[in-house]
Amino acid sequence: MSARRLAAGRPATLRPAGTAVLVGVLALAACGSSDPELPPPPCPRALLLDGAERTAAYRAGVEPRPSELRYLAVLTDLSSACRYYDDETRQGVDVDLTFNLIAERGPALSGVEELTYFVATVGPGRQVRSEHVLRGDLSFAEGEQRTGWTEELTLRLPSIRPAQATDYTLYVGFKLDDAQLSRREQPLLR
Repeated sequence: MSARRLAAGRPATLRPAGTAVLVGVLALAACGSSDPELPPPPCPRALLLDGAERTAAYRAGVEPRPSELRYLAVLTDLSSACRYYDDETRQGVDVDLTFNLIAERGPALSGVEELTYFVATVGPGRQVRSEHVLRGDLSFAEGEQRTGWTEELTLRLPSIRPAQATDYTLYVGFKLDDAQLSRREQPLLR
């Protein structure tokens, strides 16, 4: 809907007969002057994978204790948007993802750590259709306790049309090793 600017000047005067005609014309124009704006087509959902949105790394080969912690990291603030494409040979959807990765230094940190995280596309029947593995170097400046960055990426999902979008979900999370998975199954308090 565009805004109209009225010009300054003398006020317009309408005669009663002219007013009735003008009201009728305006009513007809309102009914069919433009197509109503259609809502955008749906996008595949994007979610942080429950339990994989955070990770903790401990020094290798020792009991996981606070003094052996290398770092804690969390994925937050996931947002997504999409746009459909048709490039004459293929149709599909491009999904833009943005999320934050925040990490806190542990007492056993020594040097730069590598974080590994992923975006998995799950389709109909809860089948994993694709997995993209991402890596980032986690380094802390001298005396810095926290660090992080914003990840922005676009995934191209070919052959997905708007009517199929709700059948697809993109999950974002950290790649967890066997030790991290085992710790998830243990109670937090001992």
